[in-house]
Amino acid sequence: MQYQTLTNLQPMFEVSLPSLVVISFGIVTFIELLYYYLLFARFSFMRKKSDTSHYQPAVSVVMVAKDAASVLLKTLPKFLNQQYGEFEVVVVNDHSQDDTRLLLVEYQQQYSNLKIVELDTSVTTIRGKKFALSMGIRCASHSCILITSPECAPTSTHWIEKMAAKFENDKQIVLGYSTFERRKNPFNRMLHFDCLVNAIQYFSLARINSTYRGNAWNMGFTEQMFVQQRGFASHNHIRYGEEDIFVSRGAKRNNTAIEFSREAITVLQRNARHDYWLDHKQGLYYTRKFNTFKNRFLLNFYAVVNLLFYVGLVLAILLSIGNVVLLSTTLGIVALRILSQYLVFGYAAAKLNEKQVIPAILLYDILFAILNPLYYIDALIRHDRFL
Repeated sequence: MQYQTLTNLQPMFEVSLPSLVVISFGIVTFIELLYYYLLFARFSFMRKKSDTSHYQPAVSVVMVAKDAASVLLKTLPKFLNQQYGEFEVVVVNDHSQDDTRLLLVEYQQQYSNLKIVELDTSVTTIRGKKFALSMGIRCASHSCILITSPECAPTSTHWIEKMAAKFENDKQIVLGYSTFERRKNPFNRMLHFDCLVNAIQYFSLARINSTYRGNAWNMGFTEQMFVQQRGFASHNHIRYGEEDIFVSRGAKRNNTAIEFSREAITVLQRNARHDYWLDHKQGLYYTRKFNTFKNRFLLNFYAVVNLLFYVGLVLAILLSIGNVVLLSTTLGIVALRILSQYLVFGYAAAKLNEKQVIPAILLYDILFAILNPLYYIDALIRHDRFL
């Protein structure tokens, strides 16, 4: 009699496949919500402190120019005319074959705070941006270093002021934000969304003392940290690494600051082609393997969970058709997740002056949920191109 009773109770604990899929979908969504509210919200909902600091250390802005005469003509004056106390702009002319050298000499006659470092075959045959950047840093007169690109322009004359103030209280790394010049095409908005999401991630992790990268178009560090890290010596054989390997190894608890005010943004003054953007993006994916296990796990697991959300969404809807309870549950989960994403990403977009991507956040998120794992795998398989 007891055996029959237990047998009769057994169907009560059976779970149908549609129910199992919806439950799994709910778990995946819950994990993603944890990322939104426990990690990304640390930056998105972060209140900008009033600018009461008067800390103005002497600063050296360092950039590497290679055949960059046309862009330097447009961008260099915006760096040289910054409203700041003591600063210099160090431009490393890296074996340029165009009129870069002539242009720099002409500017030097107008601006006493411009320092030129010439690299040519009579000085060295070593090529590569990191070597050139190292030479510029070694020739810098000041201990607070800001690095950027000749192809970038600051959004205001207070860029140095905003970035340099963050070196206060013994900070050794300052992370800024950089994006692409706005163009009226879908690909350009996709690039802006990618910059936004990357910034949300590296700003948020920096907020929990897990700094893993910065942006080489807008970043600062102290000469002391550069010397302690022996520059880029540990990864000179890799084309990339100055913005993530160098930063992640130099970051210590509470030695990193972030600066995201609109006056401190730099903008790439070029119409970025797909191959240019993809090479840079995959280079960062390749160098991610040199980061800490914790940061690799957080970033890679988020990418997996984000993809599983959309896969689970399709399966849950297909299997829930005809079951009002399951379908309603699925749609409720989707609504909560989309609302949370727009809330967290929207606040960050407003902070970084990227409001134009807000209407299409969901569309771009679906696109990158599919593309990012493919780019990451391709970067690991065909890694020789980054060496």
